[in-house]
Amino acid sequence: MRWPWKKAETDLDRELQYHLQILADGFERDGATREEALRRARLEFGGVERVKDECRDERRTAWLSQFARDLRFGWRMLLRQPAVAAAAVISLALGIGATTAIVSLADSLLWRRLGVPAPEQLVEVQWEYRKRPDGLVRASSGSGYRDGALSVMDFFGPAGVEAMRRSASGHAEVAAHMSSAPASATFGGVVMLTRLRPVSGNFFRMLGVRPIAGRLLDDEDARAGAAPVVVLTHRFWRSSLGGREAPGLTLRVNNVAYTIAGVLPSAFTGIVPGDDTDLYAPILHSPSLLRADSWYRNQLGNPTSWWLQVLARRAPAATHRQLHALLQAGFASSWSVQPKSGDETPRIRLVDAANGLGSVRRSFGNPIAILLVMVALVLAVACANIANVLLARGVEREKEAALRVSLGCGRARLMRQFITESLLLALIGGVLSIGVAAAAGALIASLLPAGQAMTLDGGLDARSLGATAAVTVLTALCFGLYPAWRASRVDPSPSLKEGAGSSGGRRRWAPAKALVLVQYSLGVPLVTGALVFSYGLNRIVNRETGFERAHVLIFEVAPGELGYKDQRLRIFYARLERSLAALPGVESAAVTKIRPMRGGGFTERVALPGAGRGVQSAVHFGTASFLDALGVPVVAGRGPTAHEVATGAKVAVIAEDLAGELGLAAPIGARIHMFDEDYLVVGVARNARYSRLTQAQPVTYLPFGFEDERATVVIRTSIPPPSVVPAARAAVRALDPDMPLIDVFTMEQQISRTLQRERMFAWLCGSFGVLALLLCVVGLYGLMSHAIARRTAEIGIRMAVGATRAGVLRLVLGEGLRLTVIGLAIGLPLAWWAIGVADTMKILPDGPPPYWTLGAAGIVLALAGVAAVLVPASRASSVDPMRALRQG
Repeated sequence: MRWPWKKAETDLDRELQYHLQILADGFERDGATREEALRRARLEFGGVERVKDECRDERRTAWLSQFARDLRFGWRMLLRQPAVAAAAVISLALGIGATTAIVSLADSLLWRRLGVPAPEQLVEVQWEYRKRPDGLVRASSGSGYRDGALSVMDFFGPAGVEAMRRSASGHAEVAAHMSSAPASATFGGVVMLTRLRPVSGNFFRMLGVRPIAGRLLDDEDARAGAAPVVVLTHRFWRSSLGGREAPGLTLRVNNVAYTIAGVLPSAFTGIVPGDDTDLYAPILHSPSLLRADSWYRNQLGNPTSWWLQVLARRAPAATHRQLHALLQAGFASSWSVQPKSGDETPRIRLVDAANGLGSVRRSFGNPIAILLVMVALVLAVACANIANVLLARGVEREKEAALRVSLGCGRARLMRQFITESLLLALIGGVLSIGVAAAAGALIASLLPAGQAMTLDGGLDARSLGATAAVTVLTALCFGLYPAWRASRVDPSPSLKEGAGSSGGRRRWAPAKALVLVQYSLGVPLVTGALVFSYGLNRIVNRETGFERAHVLIFEVAPGELGYKDQRLRIFYARLERSLAALPGVESAAVTKIRPMRGGGFTERVALPGAGRGVQSAVHFGTASFLDALGVPVVAGRGPTAHEVATGAKVAVIAEDLAGELGLAAPIGARIHMFDEDYLVVGVARNARYSRLTQAQPVTYLPFGFEDERATVVIRTSIPPPSVVPAARAAVRALDPDMPLIDVFTMEQQISRTLQRERMFAWLCGSFGVLALLLCVVGLYGLMSHAIARRTAEIGIRMAVGATRAGVLRLVLGEGLRLTVIGLAIGLPLAWWAIGVADTMKILPDGPPPYWTLGAAGIVLALAGVAAVLVPASRASSVDPMRALRQG
């Protein structure tokens, strides 16, 4: 097989040889010898190679062969300076790879549309208010956020959902769902930890999703008396069931038999970015409502208890305004009491859900926007660095360019050659950046918040690779066009006459100096951001928790999933607490309803009896030794007794800040109202963080209800907590050999899990700052090294006429540090402005940062500048005058 261009070259050679032979034959017939005839034929024909070039230029594919020749020549030029080429390629790979990773993260979390038909018709239904509507909703489960003066909530009562569904009939399909929750699933004797999302019977009909096997849920499955069924995600079906024929098989979830109805398609990955859901079940038959201790089941008939989230699909003919009015009317018709004022009246808010639920965008939107800006600045610094390298090479190749122009090479052709070399650098860097982006993406995925159970794998798909290609081409244009244009504008006559250290060559360094100033001015906000976010994270990590964090072990047990109920369940918890407390190295052990520092939990409005308003408080449910096990000191009164816990007495321990907000000067013996009941305050505990270190909230401690099918164990130890794990596992197995320990962590590890988003953001900002600092140093070092190399003869003359080595050192240091100082002067106001923007966006990890970080960033960059200039300056001061003059 011969390549097409090879055949074309062979045919061209044959045709030219044919014409030469015809001419030679004519001269031979005139009496010339064969050798003389061939010589005269070649003279008359002209340059063969010139004719070949003219013929090649006429071909349609001429540009391909020319591009191939340019690439080969560019490759040879890169190999002449492998160290410089390697530094340029590595800079590009890091810059493009980091950009691709962040763009891929933004695409996965913010921009990618749901894998359902016509996702633009989906809306998330929420409600907003200016003043909390007292009496309308007393208990809730869901999330909310502030939007200016408005509070926005995402939960509704079952009656409200049904009313909106009827009101919007014909204009929209309204469906309900709940957050995914952990559940144990057993299939074929294998127990798996999964996550299940409860949904309404019309949920998949609303989404427009079709199964790849079996069927999906319908309204009949959501009836109270229907048999429990479950729908599998494609990911769970492949990984846990091996892709076998699943519909009709039985899957036990939390020890309840569910019939597998069907399997979802692979294109549907959930309703939130990085959705962690494995299973879907009807709300009434989900583990959240089937558990004996289910709060949701107890609230089914309570019109003031709201805990369902709502999605709707607008009909193609229905407008946004029509749907809003219909849903508002249905929502208002379901209220058990009427609001007292307009400010207390809840109003429907419709949020576009084409990209999934808005909670992820609210959580990650501003941080990712900042990361995109930072990585764009890093890429700009890298482009400036490579442009500097190409400018330096252009200065070094002035004579080569001048010689080409003097021999007839067009400036456009010369510019094309230099652009091709830039593109070659970018292509190599772009290919290497794929590995960098994949590694960075995997690392980012591992740093995503554990509490949100993201399933992003950090892999690169076609969209990510497309982004890499786009960034590579854009980068090549950014750093290649100007150096190529400068190199092609060479004046042949002066360039062929000037020496290496001529003033004309030095004038051409002005753009390189400008690029170094750009690098430093962009590097200042990047280094400042790294310091600000690292400092903020350090402040959060070292924040006072109010409880013991160094010697506490936490894990969960789920006896209810193994069939423990009622009195048997109570006996198990009591025996478990006693067994663990007796272990060597254990100072105290307790059982609690909610894992401390997990990033969520129960909250309830606490008020004085008869008072209309109260204080929103986090709620801990624990056994008598819980406060002691957690290490929270009781500063007044006492904790609940074992008898009070066992009998479910209505007693409470409140935190100091809650007592203050309630106005209780003497809290011991006072009564508080919560969960529609009065509780006697028996103790006051020190203030403590309940959910996460970034959230301060008053806390109330109540006795643990022994009917919970799943609970958390808290152990305070006198020895390193990990060393207690084997003994704890043995103690639990002694009570029940089939009882596993779930999510075993030390308190430090648990706190770290709730800070994964902050850690990810601080790590990425720190990485960008370090990368920008290195690129600035490399850029300044490269500029000064090339400048000194071209000025060797000048420096030799200076030293020959009396300049000292110290004087030369000061001269070079002064030039380099002048660039550094000017760059800092430009960059520091830019960094000041950037900190203000970040503070406005509420993404700083611990409030407004101390502005000494600006000075610290300036000092770091100034010291880096000194280090970058010192080596070339030392080299310049050690120049031998005689050798420099001979070389010049």
